[in-house]
Amino acid sequence: MAIFNDQYKVSVCVAIPTYNREGVLVDTVRQILAQNPPADEVLVIDQTVEHDPETEQYLASADKAGLIRWIHGLMPNLPAARNRALAETLCNIVIFIDDDVEMPTDFVEKHRKNYSDPNVVAVAGRIIQHGLSIPTRKTWPRIMDYRFFPLDSTQRVVGVASFRGCNHSVRVVSLAEIGGYDQNYIGWAYREDSDVAVRLWKSGARIVFDPDAWLRHLAIPSGGCRLVIKNKPLPEWQISFPATYFALRHLFPNRWFWYDLFIGNVRRYILRKSNMFRPWRLPWAVAAYGYSLLLAIKVGIGNPKSQTKGDCLNTHGLGSGSGARSKPQFWN
Repeated sequence: MAIFNDQYKVSVCVAIPTYNREGVLVDTVRQILAQNPPADEVLVIDQTVEHDPETEQYLASADKAGLIRWIHGLMPNLPAARNRALAETLCNIVIFIDDDVEMPTDFVEKHRKNYSDPNVVAVAGRIIQHGLSIPTRKTWPRIMDYRFFPLDSTQRVVGVASFRGCNHSVRVVSLAEIGGYDQNYIGWAYREDSDVAVRLWKSGARIVFDPDAWLRHLAIPSGGCRLVIKNKPLPEWQISFPATYFALRHLFPNRWFWYDLFIGNVRRYILRKSNMFRPWRLPWAVAAYGYSLLLAIKVGIGNPKSQTKGDCLNTHGLGSGSGARSKPQFWN
């Protein structure tokens, strides 16, 4: 692979964070390697403890052949995996995709062409996913794009404030300037992608929604970021913490924050189906939700810029430290 780091030349890395995925991961990698024209670099950021032998053999052989760089043996944390990709890449554009997707052979090129405009900082690609429903609403404040903008739309839009983790690209330097992805989004890492999109938008960055840069998200039930991992549910407080933290960071004190705090998140987490069928769990769910809110306040106060600076800054000469490999702040 020819790797470039010339600020005047668009060079593209495809980064695939992965966790507990097997055959579908191999299929995803093969599709990326079949792109025409190809990506300049392919990174597989692997947080799986142990793969099936077939998957292990494929990834190892592709890495040895120089087709990919397989980076593994990492603590599971999706934003940390993204930051590790930023630390490792020598390209100036990174396309992040999930490890369970299907795409056309010109997918990389569709993302790449947007960056011929130097004002474009990030691209939100179209997502086709069974069961993906975006609430319909005629108007909404731009900051609420993460909830209302239809990412399965077929109309190009310039100036959105949202993208999904399974299909977005961004200039590495722009991410470094805002501190990379926030590693405080632990567990199933809900809203970690919305968080960085909103922070880019708040910084004045131009995010383009390009329906031509589309993929199909398979949403395979096993592996990935889930509420239940290997038949073991996440701790109750971790289920609600990411959404509570996001709301506190970006919506407080407007009415959307209060709606989420007392209505939306209560319905979504405390009164979710698994609790309603087991009503004896409701008191614990209430207590855990309160704990997640207090923890979000603590982390938010201790992390006023909602940033986790680290090696993604060092690589591009914009900072110091080792946050890209560090534990979330409240583990310290």
